[in-house]
Amino acid sequence: MELGKNLKLEDLKKQGYEDIFLALGAEKQSTYKLSSNETDHIFKSDDFLKKYNLKEKINNLGTVAVIGGGNVAFDSARTAIRMGAKEVYILYRRNEELMPARKIELEDAVSEGVKMCFLTKVVSAKVENGKLKEIECIKTKIENEKAVDIENSEFTMKVDTIIFAIGAKADETFFNSLGIKTENGLVCVNENYMTNINGIYAGGDLVETKSSVARAIATGKKAAKAILMK
Repeated sequence: MELGKNLKLEDLKKQGYEDIFLALGAEKQSTYKLSSNETDHIFKSDDFLKKYNLKEKINNLGTVAVIGGGNVAFDSARTAIRMGAKEVYILYRRNEELMPARKIELEDAVSEGVKMCFLTKVVSAKVENGKLKEIECIKTKIENEKAVDIENSEFTMKVDTIIFAIGAKADETFFNSLGIKTENGLVCVNENYMTNINGIYAGGDLVETKSSVARAIATGKKAAKAILMK
């Protein structure tokens, strides 16, 4: 059953469910436009990883640039190696100290041949005849824990494939179609994690940015207590 297709919130209410907790996670992958020309060698991390798990091999990955610094970026980089990539780089706009990925992810990736490019932001990509030729980057520096572009530090890298791994957010269009209010990529909830619809709750990555498993579980427990005390 898929919510919004063959399952509706009203159907669950009619079946006697008084309260419903939404734990769908942040499903909409974040990207940004690199080129006005089309290419099939720019991937979202979830699509790329799904292809690998479904044993759908992607040929001619060549040199791969993974944009991001979280655990998923390292999953994507190591998966690219397993799929036969020639070289794999992780480009992250901040430094190692501010990188959200676990240290063991970094160590394991480097041991497998992944190359790290810290303080590097990808600005655009050159695409010719559907093929990715190179990316333009700019070096950054950290000011108040934020990455700031360094003037006149632009450079190019020859790459054949790009994988975006810069996080995800709630699908606002989908939730709005259910009548649930959202703001800045998050579902709006009160202190008890109830949405604007009475009896409909949400938690985890739907309501918090850059959440962890522990924090997601905590939102579920808090919502459950609120439901029990109604």
